[in-house]
Amino acid sequence: MSNGEAAAGWITSVERQKGNKKRYNLFIDGVYAFSVHEDIMIRHRLLKGEAVDAASIAGIVMDDERHQAYLEAIRYIGRRPRSQQEVRLHLKEKEYEPERINEVVERLSGEGYLNDEAFAKLWTENRIRSQKKGRKWVEMELSQKGVDDADISSALGSIDPEEEYAAALDSAVKKWRLTGGEPFERKQKAMTYLLRRGYSHELVKRVVREVSDQAPDEDADF
Repeated sequence: MSNGEAAAGWITSVERQKGNKKRYNLFIDGVYAFSVHEDIMIRHRLLKGEAVDAASIAGIVMDDERHQAYLEAIRYIGRRPRSQQEVRLHLKEKEYEPERINEVVERLSGEGYLNDEAFAKLWTENRIRSQKKGRKWVEMELSQKGVDDADISSALGSIDPEEEYAAALDSAVKKWRLTGGEPFERKQKAMTYLLRRGYSHELVKRVVREVSDQAPDEDADF
């Protein structure tokens, strides 16, 4: 008998699962009926000796499915901040129904765990400072994660131009030191590298010119 199809009757036994100590198997009239998370068991007072009808069981099972989806989402965003779309796609991969997914996303948003505007700014800050990525790269990533244009624009607007310049310059210096060949070739390789990291053409020209100008005994014409 599967969850949601249990017949009405009396709860005759409640047993903790061996593989998951937070889930319990419920038996109705001596027959296994369904399993629930301990939070749902407490919420619905599913105790031995209690009577349950078919409608109650259906509601309990639905509540348990909703709770499982919520806990899965909490685990997912616990590893790192996520956008709403990332959570939706993850729950879809776990085969939760669209209705459950919508309920979970709405709940997480209401609780402050999902906020695309805050996520976009945090993601942008990390990419600029830690990953040394340019704003074009960040814009592409946020768009792929389903963040809307307004939140992306707000996040990109929070970038300190001097901080982005410093990150680009640091990347250019490291690339220059690792690149051999004639000055012109090194400039081209450095420019290509920085453009691929999402920096604007104008910023790339500026930092590569500065790096090449500081290099000893090299033609600074650029």
